[in-house]
Amino acid sequence: MPLIFLSSGIHVGAYLGLNWGRQATQKFVPSMVVDLLLQNSIPELRIFQPSFNVLDAFADTNIGLIITLQENFLRKVKEKKQMDQYIYERVKYYNDRGVKFRYLYVGNEPFTTSLYKRDQFNDIVRFLRMTRESLDSFGLQDLKVTTPQLLDILRNVTKPSEGDFREDVKDRMMEFLDYVNKTGGPFVINIFPIYNVYKYGFDVDFAFFDNNSTFKIVDGNNTYNNLFTFMYDTLVCALTKAGYGNMDIIVGQIGRKEGTPLRPNRDITMYFNSLTDENMILADYGPYQRHWGIYKHNGQPKYRIDFTMQDRDIKPTVVKGTVQMPKRWCVFDGMTDHNETVVLKDYEYACYDSDCSVFGAGATCDHLSFAEKVSYAYNMHYQMKNQNMQKCELVGAFISTTNPSTPDCEFPIQILTAEVVDGGSAITKRY
Repeated sequence: MPLIFLSSGIHVGAYLGLNWGRQATQKFVPSMVVDLLLQNSIPELRIFQPSFNVLDAFADTNIGLIITLQENFLRKVKEKKQMDQYIYERVKYYNDRGVKFRYLYVGNEPFTTSLYKRDQFNDIVRFLRMTRESLDSFGLQDLKVTTPQLLDILRNVTKPSEGDFREDVKDRMMEFLDYVNKTGGPFVINIFPIYNVYKYGFDVDFAFFDNNSTFKIVDGNNTYNNLFTFMYDTLVCALTKAGYGNMDIIVGQIGRKEGTPLRPNRDITMYFNSLTDENMILADYGPYQRHWGIYKHNGQPKYRIDFTMQDRDIKPTVVKGTVQMPKRWCVFDGMTDHNETVVLKDYEYACYDSDCSVFGAGATCDHLSFAEKVSYAYNMHYQMKNQNMQKCELVGAFISTTNPSTPDCEFPIQILTAEVVDGGSAITKRY
């Protein structure tokens, strides 16, 4: 397992938080997550969907919480009273019960060109203003609002000093910056190093802080040895050209503590992505998106990481309270007398209806034989449906009590979970 060091140059005032996305078939119970954060001294959490059962768990915990007003809600808001009702139910009510809100994110990545955004969300400042007015009406003036942006708001550059916003979003970005700056909010940027090194054609090692290659980028007197500092200072240059060079920046998806050449020794607040793997998330950037979690679905930590930023060689604590389902796997018998076309059809169906992202090039299960991949797909389909026996009614499939895992590829078992989103709907009607 890799050891994740945050850095040795710790500056007082900055902090490390986590993102908790719940697009997974195996969801941790919110109270488990609260305990986990407290046990690991993690002071901040961002949740993407402020469901009531989640907010309930954070009352009087002193854990800083960022919540997101999602687009599927915002697109339905026609009158201020709709926003007032939402802010009262999700923020005012819970603020009075000891939930420590840090920021409200209004929408997410509205100007991105990513495929998952079919329609750009162009009205973001109106909703920021409406949210701000609603918060003020409930006496929540200290709670700041902003909107996270994806790194593709910047035009492609070869060095940070060329940093600028894309021409097609410049006018809207200036309106956004003006409003957020006036109301005291930070600029939140999401950075995905692996995706961006491929996008820019950089050496893959440039994605990591401990870049072991000779690849580097020289920009005047500044040298960049990793993509994070390169892209961070590109954003600093873009903000400076727009007239907002001193705006606070929060890194919403990954982070670091040593400052950058253009902001040396300056605190960088950051949120790691993410708490747990998400086997149902849309993998627009690649299959690895479903495996960004620090924790597996079963509550076991995958990495050594010190959330206190003291560079201790430790693993986070195991999630307490998870209960594994019976040790049963749905596997393929490997017989050669099956119709290959039918086997392939059931294999593709099982993958489509579950998660076979571990078969990506260079991934942990890419080395499996075809028969083993069929077994893996069958088992994922079976496990993600809570070991429903009917989901193992596939060609050549049978239930086995012998673990089919290989040294490099784990065939998982589902955990029992009491966590469902707002009445059991994954796409909640209550936002």
